[in-house]
Amino acid sequence: MFDKSVTKKIQPYSHLFQATLLAALVVTIGCQRGEELGPVASATSVAKIRSVFAGEASATGAAEEGSSESAVATATGWATIKGRFVYDGEPPAMQPYNVNKDQATCTDGGKPPLQETLLVDSGNKGIANVAIYIRKVSRVHESAQPSTEKVLFDQKACVFLTHVLPMTIGQTVELKNSDPVGHNTNISGNNSFNQTIPANESVDYTPQKEEAMPVLAVCSIHPWMASYLLPRANGYYAITAPDGSFEIANVPAGEILEVQVWHESGTGPKGALVLNTEAGKEMKWSKKGRFKINLAEDEVKEFELTVPTNAFRG
Repeated sequence: MFDKSVTKKIQPYSHLFQATLLAALVVTIGCQRGEELGPVASATSVAKIRSVFAGEASATGAAEEGSSESAVATATGWATIKGRFVYDGEPPAMQPYNVNKDQATCTDGGKPPLQETLLVDSGNKGIANVAIYIRKVSRVHESAQPSTEKVLFDQKACVFLTHVLPMTIGQTVELKNSDPVGHNTNISGNNSFNQTIPANESVDYTPQKEEAMPVLAVCSIHPWMASYLLPRANGYYAITAPDGSFEIANVPAGEILEVQVWHESGTGPKGALVLNTEAGKEMKWSKKGRFKINLAEDEVKEFELTVPTNAFRG
């Protein structure tokens, strides 16, 4: 007769027995059908295959991810932008400033100086004091690196002798007063400055932040005095000469450069000079006074830009 007590003793271990039996069957079947299943890949081979594919995928991904950066990094060489801005119309006559104090110093024998809001050469109609500069670059030629040379910003006969002064950030500007009367030089923008400069003295001014557009400099004592300063991160800028000419040398070749154009009487935002002519449309000149160019190595790109009268405030 079967002893039920034995069954009770074996029952707690029945699941272990079943698992052992199943494992034995799998091994037996595997041994019997090994030839039918064909060759079995080893763990070492699988690891090598995975390693190869992982490496190729990683390399491909890195190449795709850095493709745009590589294009910029491989751009080499330098180019030059030059040209002239010409006024389309009869050059405007500048009116005298309203000199209402210190006439002995601020006038020439009672004759006040003329305004400089729009200076046009009467002969070739070149436009002076147009600021043209590159907004951003990926690399800077040694000739356009920030300068350590001190630049002079003088005021004499109650006029700023430099009407538009560019400089690089960190460059020291000597704010000089060559008059026998005091001037209060007030500069706006990111590098604000407001200080009285006594007669025949100077004060140093060192802008540390870049300006997107030229900023106003005035004299609070003689309110007709006005000029502009343009601190930039590099030397890729120019201010047109009295004949309207300019040149920016050693700009990066092989990449898209966005050029900003400004004039104090420009009708665009903050004085942006907007060129709504056929030439301007071909250059895709924006309403912010900007256009883009991409120059080849050693290329000299020359512009002859005729600016209509309606591009300036009256």
